[in-house]
Order: sequence, then structure tokens, then C-alpha cells
Amino acid sequence: MSKKEKQKEIEIVKQEETKEIIWQIPEYEYNQKDISWNWLVLIITIILFAFAIWQKNFLFAVFIIVAFLMINFMSNRFPSIWQFRMTERGIIISLPTGERKKFYSFEDVESFDIHLIAYDAEGNEVGEYKELILKLKSKLSPYLKINIYPTDEEKIKNFLLNFISHQKHEQSLVDSLARLIKF
Repeated sequence: MSKKEKQKEIEIVKQEETKEIIWQIPEYEYNQKDISWNWLVLIITIILFAFAIWQKNFLFAVFIIVAFLMINFMSNRFPSIWQFRMTERGIIISLPTGERKKFYSFEDVESFDIHLIAYDAEGNEVGEYKELILKLKSKLSPYLKINIYPTDEEKIKNFLLNFISHQKHEQSLVDSLARLIKF
């Protein structure tokens, strides 16, 4: 093999090693809560709190108050922007500053699927993002859900098909309820 052919082969290997997809996206799709949403949460909290006191279950009453405070805090919080990098070894998730890095190897992922995040009453797509769902081999945390831009769906899907299989994953009841109440 000539020197020129060896150099081309090295360049091809280098290109394959650096093959990656990088994007930054919010942690979740922010939905502005109107005053009626806040009133509804307050009314439900008052009813549950009164029920807890009537049942003399003070621990449940404390839980209701803490849950109310957490819901109010979380509902008014803007999402953090995260950076995702897919390489041939796996997925690296971090803040754009490089803090809080987490690595998921493709060896730890069973399959993936891509879902639409929301639909309107007529069944049309609504929202800015789609959701990449990775089924992990871990029993403790079986799914990793990552927002992606719809324009990147095919690129990400084709990239992942080289390493893991595509399999349909149903949406959980909790995810459906969270989207219904726009949380």
C-alpha cells in the first residue's frame, strides 16, 4: 500500500471517529400558565388539605402543602438549556458550560423511539419539539427522554440505527397527564 493510500485510510478513520451529532435544547417545552391554572391548583390543594384535616391525617396535610409549594415553584420555572452530543460510543448530556456531564453508552441502551410531544383536538402536531425515548437496560431508570428538533429527527434516527434498534414505546399515563395539564 502506498503512502498516499495509507494517509487516505487514516483520514477516513479520523472522520469516522469524529462522527457525532450535537444540539442544544430546553429541558422541557415551557407552557405559560394562566391565572385559571393557578386557581385550579389552589382549589384542589384546599380540598385535599381539608380532607386530610377531617381525616386527622396530619402527615398527608403536610405533604399536600409541600406538594402545592413544589408545583407552584416548578410551574413558574423556565427550563434549563442542555447540550446533547451523540458519538459512536454513546450520548453525552451536559449543560452548555460543560457542567453536570452524564454519559450513556449505547451498550446500556436496548432500543429507541421518537414521539410527537403533543397533539391538538384534531390530532395535528402541536409544539416545537419531538421526544427521543431511549429504553435503558437499567431497572431503576428504564427510560431516558430527550427533546429533539423535528428538523433533526431523520438525522438522529439514522445515526442511532447504526448502534441500537428502533422499537415502538408507548407513552405512559403520567406523561399523558402531564401534557394534558400543560405541566
